[in-house]
Amino acid sequence: MSHILKAKYLYQLMRSQWKSFDELKAMQDKKLRAMIRYAYENVPFYQDKFDRAGVLPGDINTAEDLPKLPVTTKQEIKEGFPLQMIAKGVDINKCWLPHTSGSTGTPMIVAYNEAAEDFQKAVALRPNISCGQGYFDKWVTFTDPRHITGKKLFQHFGLFNPTRISLFESLDNQIALLRKIKPKILEGYPSHLYTLVKKIRELNASVNPKIIFTTAELLNSNVRKYIESNLNAPIYDQFGCVELGRTAWQCPKREGYHIDVEAIIMEFVAKGQQVAEGEVGEIVYTELYNFAMPLIRYASGDIGKLANRTCSCGRGLPLMEMVLGRRDDFLTCLNGSLITPITMDLIFKNMIVIDECRVIQERIDLIIVQTVSQKPLSQILLDEIESRIKTVLGKDIKLEIQQLDKLDKDTSGKLRKVISKVEVIDNYTMD
Repeated sequence: MSHILKAKYLYQLMRSQWKSFDELKAMQDKKLRAMIRYAYENVPFYQDKFDRAGVLPGDINTAEDLPKLPVTTKQEIKEGFPLQMIAKGVDINKCWLPHTSGSTGTPMIVAYNEAAEDFQKAVALRPNISCGQGYFDKWVTFTDPRHITGKKLFQHFGLFNPTRISLFESLDNQIALLRKIKPKILEGYPSHLYTLVKKIRELNASVNPKIIFTTAELLNSNVRKYIESNLNAPIYDQFGCVELGRTAWQCPKREGYHIDVEAIIMEFVAKGQQVAEGEVGEIVYTELYNFAMPLIRYASGDIGKLANRTCSCGRGLPLMEMVLGRRDDFLTCLNGSLITPITMDLIFKNMIVIDECRVIQERIDLIIVQTVSQKPLSQILLDEIESRIKTVLGKDIKLEIQQLDKLDKDTSGKLRKVISKVEVIDNYTMD
C-alpha cells in the first residue's frame, strides 16, 4: 500500500506545481489550519507552547499569522523527544526515525509515520523528474554510509533505483563503480563531486551522466563550472535538511529555488520578524504533513533570501533567491556586522593554485585559514589572502594560515568550508 500511496502523492505533486501561486497559497493555508489544530490537540509540547504564548488554534489562519507563536528550537525538540514531541496514539516503534549528523552537537531525531514518509519521498522525487530524470535511469548517489539501506520492492525492478556509494570509499573504487554502472544521474555533495571529478580527469576515465544533482552544501560558481565543464552535464542544486527532507530546488531554468509549499511553510526571519521579499533571514519551517511529529516554526539555522519574482518556467511555486549558509557559518566582523560564507568563496575565487580551503573564526579577532595545494603557497599569494580577508573582516583581525595535506570532513562526509565559533546575532548582510 505504501508504494501506491507514494505514487499517488507524486502524481499530485507533479500536477500541483503548475497551479497558480494564489491556488497554492490557499492550499497551503488550509493545510496549516489543520496542522495547527491537530498539534494543539495531540502534541503536549505544542499545547504548552500555544498556552504560554496565549494563542489558540483559531488565531492561526494563514502563514502570515505564524509570528504570533514563538519559534521552536532544536534544543527544545531534543529535550522533548519523544514524550512531549510525538502525537498521541502514535507508535514510535512503527515510525521512520531519521536523525541529524550531530556535527555541531547531539543528533536530533524526528519521527515520521508511513504516510508522512511516503509524502516526503514523493516531494524529494519531484525535482528530479522535473529536471529530466527518467523513471528507469541508472542513478548513483554518494552519501553517508549510514544512509545506505536495503532496496524497496519497486526498486528491484529498476524504478527510481539509486545505487548508494559511501563517501568514505576510496576514489579509485568509486570511479571503478561508475565505470561499471554507467549512470545517467549523479547526486552528491558539491565538495565530494569536485574532488571526484578531479580524480576522473587524472585517470582519464569515461563518466558521462546526463544530469547532476547537488545538495547539503553551498554550491559556488567555481565548483559548478568545473564539474559541469568536465562531465558535460548540467547541475541542478537542491536544498533541504534531515529534519524536513527536500524543501526547495532548482528547475531547468535555474532562476532560483522553487519552494515546496505543498509540504512546508518557509518563513525568513530576522530579529524575530518575518522579512520582506528580497531580504535575508533565518529559515523557519512549519511542516504541513507529518502528523506523527509536527514541527511548527522550527528554526533551522539556515540563512536564505526570498525572491521577489517568479520563475519563467511557469510554475506557481514561489522562489527562494539563494541559500547563504548556516547561521554558524557566518563570520562576524570587528564592527559586529555579519559576512556570508559566499564572500569567502569570492575571496579565493581566482586563486587557482589552491585546491581546497577552509576559514575558521576562532574568536572575533582571530581567523584561521586552512589550505590544500599541490605545492607550498608563495609569499605573494599568502600576503594577498591576508589583505583580502582583512579588507572584509577588519584590518586588526589576526590571521593564521595553515597549509595542510587535506581537510577533514565531518561524520556525514560534508566538508564545512566556513566555521564560526563566535555567537551570531541576526543582522545578516550580503557584504
